Amino acid sequence: MSVEEAVPEYFEGNVQASPSYFRIFVAGISPDGELEYKDQKSENGPFYNYFTRLTQSKYTTDHLDASVTQEGYVALLAQDAQSNDLVYIHESRLPDPPERFADALVLGKPDGVTGFADTALINGLTGRQNVFATSSAAGNTLWWKFQNVNRIIEETVTVVPPGTETPIEITVPVEVPPEKPWSEWQQIPGTLATLSPVQNADGRIIMFGMDSEAVPYMNFQSSDRPFVPEGWEGWQDIRGGLTGFEQLVGCVDGNALVHLFARIGSSIYMKVQKEVSSNTFSEWALFASFSAPVHTMTVAVSSNDGLYLAAQVGSGPNIPVYGSYQTGGSDDNWSAPRIIAHVMSDSTLILQPNADETLSLFALESSSGNTFYLNQLSLDLWSAVWRSLGENPLSVIALTQDITPNPH
Repeated sequence: MSVEEAVPEYFEGNVQASPSYFRIFVAGISPDGELEYKDQKSENGPFYNYFTRLTQSKYTTDHLDASVTQEGYVALLAQDAQSNDLVYIHESRLPDPPERFADALVLGKPDGVTGFADTALINGLTGRQNVFATSSAAGNTLWWKFQNVNRIIEETVTVVPPGTETPIEITVPVEVPPEKPWSEWQQIPGTLATLSPVQNADGRIIMFGMDSEAVPYMNFQSSDRPFVPEGWEGWQDIRGGLTGFEQLVGCVDGNALVHLFARIGSSIYMKVQKEVSSNTFSEWALFASFSAPVHTMTVAVSSNDGLYLAAQVGSGPNIPVYGSYQTGGSDDNWSAPRIIAHVMSDSTLILQPNADETLSLFALESSSGNTFYLNQLSLDLWSAVWRSLGENPLSVIALTQDITPNPH
């Protein structure tokens, strides 16, 4: 019997429901290693004036990942600066917690691994958290750790059948917590230097990434044996005749199809899942071509349930950011890329939906560490003015949804 058959309630796929409460949550690590956060004061509203320090520990400034748990709580993955251990931090699940965040959980690191080239935190088949990390040592071994599923045990209970007064004992399956909350570190065969996982419509994880020679690969989590390294389907070289890959970003659109975008020089290429939850994708197609190299790109679901892609084109002061979105009807129907903003200097870009489904574009300047955001007014219109997230410089940021109200 497969795991899905044993506990089918955990294999409902990527269930999307409109939360009753939803703010954007921003976490960042300062140049001196302090982990800080802030979120919107209200739905679709401005952010609090100041960042709040989350823990007293110091963290490396290379990696920070954010996600939302199965129950709707903010979760973060950071790397301790002193031990290089990966650390998992989440909002407290207590009804009235004394502190907003529970004590950090040290996930450690795999045996023989001293540092990481890249990390990722993503929901998996069960809706629970999956951590991926690739070693910074030569060979870039790939490692995986996940929250274990609940167990199903047999339990004898006493009940009084309808229409009778005589109690009887019956044996029923009962769901109980796992014996260990997290799995051990498991090595997935293969090597990657960068990680770009996407959750498939059926809940499985698709791992996209590039090796140390910038060759892109793709691998699917198995539906029969999803929680063992050898259960992954196997690596596919997805170069498709192209070379010079610099960045991969993926996302699921409103039709539940995974889209993958590749940045190569002054061009962006796209490949699309052929059917919902399928293991096959189209060939690479030229998505857009520009007169200058594409510095970075980001993608998110927009208000029309299609995807929106934003890209910084060129490098230097006052650099244009282009935007393009799915117009509906077909995955090939996209608006022509057009300039939606300018950034003051080279920046990391992140798109994040608001509660009203409009997007906010976040830009972390590489030189100054200043972070700004721009609000979308409609599919075709963005605010003319960037807003600052605060004066504190940051080395890395990560964003997610804050679904659960918290008084702290």
